[in-house]
Amino acid sequence: MLFQRELAKAEVIAGLRHALDLQYRLLVESARVNWERCFGSDPSDACVTVRVAGAKPAAVRGSGFLKSGRQPVSKSGTKRSVPRFAH
Repeated sequence: MLFQRELAKAEVIAGLRHALDLQYRLLVESARVNWERCFGSDPSDACVTVRVAGAKPAAVRGSGFLKSGRQPVSKSGTKRSVPRFAH
């Protein structure tokens, strides 16, 4: 039973790798066709390698939402006559 689950996981991983490889090949081919459409086909382009790297990691921990510039409202026990959103 354990062996069958591990085998199924390995098959899923292999399938995902195959799909990712296919999508990468399609992306590269599409980029090549777009490059040739915009700039023409030049034999010297085949010997050029481009690598893009950032100085810092682009990922930032958080929820993905920008923080509000407002100061947090204190939770006091007093009731207001007007709701906060009406101010």
